Amino acid sequence: MKIKYLILSLIGLSGYSIAAPNDLFLQADDFKAKDGALKVTIAIDAVNDTIDVFDMRQSEGVSGDRGDYIGGNIAAEYQLNQKWSIEGRYHYRDIDLAPDTNTIHTALLGIRYQPEFSFLDKNDALAFRASVWGNKSDELTKSTPTRVNQNTFDRVSVEQPQDLQLQFDAMFSRKIDHMNQINAFASLGYSKVEMERLNLTTRYRDCLTNIQINSNNQYVGQLLERCNIDGLMVNDLEIVGDAKDYGLEVDKDLNYDSYFASLGGSWNWRYQKFESQVAYQYQRLWRKDIDDRVAQFGNGAIKDNHNLGLKLSYDLTPRMSAFVQGEIYQHNFVGHIPFLYNGVTASRLDRRYGLASLGLKLHSF
Repeated sequence: MKIKYLILSLIGLSGYSIAAPNDLFLQADDFKAKDGALKVTIAIDAVNDTIDVFDMRQSEGVSGDRGDYIGGNIAAEYQLNQKWSIEGRYHYRDIDLAPDTNTIHTALLGIRYQPEFSFLDKNDALAFRASVWGNKSDELTKSTPTRVNQNTFDRVSVEQPQDLQLQFDAMFSRKIDHMNQINAFASLGYSKVEMERLNLTTRYRDCLTNIQINSNNQYVGQLLERCNIDGLMVNDLEIVGDAKDYGLEVDKDLNYDSYFASLGGSWNWRYQKFESQVAYQYQRLWRKDIDDRVAQFGNGAIKDNHNLGLKLSYDLTPRMSAFVQGEIYQHNFVGHIPFLYNGVTASRLDRRYGLASLGLKLHSF
């Protein structure tokens, strides 16, 4: 199961996708929360020209419906006891890459531990989280021409792209007064990316051909239509070879391991029923082989990302609040959807990305 260079051109070319956990807004404790074991959050996420009021898409060279996104997510946290809690999150999203629509599923499962330390003030909290999360798609398709290492493919399809992350977070929160709270966090993690098969539609001796690249880097191709080869009309032809013919090495370009670390913080400000949270996150990545391959493709490796977020909430009832949320990523979703990064798409991911969410939070019940 290995294939991942073109997968990004499927989604990376769009300039838009979505991420995994909302690490931007991590906090050890919510000092204003009411008693209750279960909290549930439901939200709708979207990106399009109407929502992009700052014309970020246009400034980053994205036009039309390409990169439009609509999806949703649901998250839940359950307090097992005073020190332990568990949480889960699921994202569903459809991303337009005209004329194709690709679907990505993201899931997270985590456990939190919040011990009591004698050296902490009553207005301070320290918590730790261990989580496993990942992104998966049955198939990613791009039906418009894609340029890869001096070769042009009319259509690209990646089967079963997926990634898996193991992550550990340490979080700290301090209540300054009844209106203000600050939060900080640090994270370390391991990531594994892999794909099953890559299908390409291209020209072989000027004949339209479908090529299937397998995990051993060998490909098999068949004619898609009748073709004239050396003056002869050929109805059927099978070709075999090594994907290096197209500048691809599956073990290095499409499947890789990496490590990542991040630092971030946020500030909560509350006035009566209204609350805001401004957040920032910096992430650094260390990947095996892939960044060297990116350089060979003539692109600069993207080894970090800066993320900025704003969340505005309003208490509709003592047990329910509504919120709007916006996030901006300096380098698209580098580090958030790992299987969207490879040598083909690195240059296209070096652009900003914006995402808006609207949701409800049911808490303390």
